[in-house]
Amino acid sequence: MDLKILYASYVNGSDIPPYIRFTLKCLSDLGLSVVYITNQRDIENSALDFLKQNQVELFLTPNKGYDFGMWRRYLASTPNRDWNRLCLINDSIVYYQNRFEEYFKKAESSDADMISLTENHEISYHLQSFFLYLKPAAIQALETHFTENPDKDEFYEIVTSMEIGLSSRMLQQNLKLLSLFKTTKSVLFAYSELIEQGAGFMKKKLLEIRFTRAEKLHFFRHKAHQALFTNYLNLIQNQVDPSFDFESLKTYSPKLFSRFKDRLLFLYYSLAHFFLYKPFLILKNKINPFSKSS
Repeated sequence: MDLKILYASYVNGSDIPPYIRFTLKCLSDLGLSVVYITNQRDIENSALDFLKQNQVELFLTPNKGYDFGMWRRYLASTPNRDWNRLCLINDSIVYYQNRFEEYFKKAESSDADMISLTENHEISYHLQSFFLYLKPAAIQALETHFTENPDKDEFYEIVTSMEIGLSSRMLQQNLKLLSLFKTTKSVLFAYSELIEQGAGFMKKKLLEIRFTRAEKLHFFRHKAHQALFTNYLNLIQNQVDPSFDFESLKTYSPKLFSRFKDRLLFLYYSLAHFFLYKPFLILKNKINPFSKSS
């Protein structure tokens, strides 16, 4: 097995964040070929020294097409390859434990063609693209998918055409998909479960609560507000790898005022649902008793 790792990351500034450095070093320490793909920017000497010391290749590329666009452009630039396994990783996840060797061994020992850490059933079944381990047939399907789907600039278009679309293509080609971790709820609402399972990773956006108003309402509509209000730093602080810079994660924590506004938003939604939406359904059912309500 010759495995190539492509780690895609968009960063403001000239440094490489500590959680990304931890991941790159863990991967490099396994003796793997690792590429740090990031947006075109000036990178400070200390970060360049880190990459050199850990034998991580640097690939700078325009910020277009999000992570899939970055992966696409690197693969297009390297037609001659000495690897037969590919792992695509992006910076949306904080890996606070070094479990990569375990992930790779489980992926390789399975009979699946493409493996991720988690899966999602929203819109349609798909593997989540923050971590994708691809074997030869899946690599071929990925490159065909890139050929038939040009870069897009809108985030949710990329989710639909690339993340969901890639899994759909592979299923249509009778390729096998597998997620290494299972949850009882949609993954976005289930990181407490993953932490209890010792999965070793955490969605960065949940640490920051960096969601739009519409995305926050998505939590409320699914009665998953607790997932939005959980203090994940408290949950993971006793699980972090000794070499992981836990203090650096505290910079991502939202301000108290921001958390207060989120709770006000939840209160507003709850009151509106109780005093407006529920009475509307009752009235609707009285007018048309055969209509469906939720």
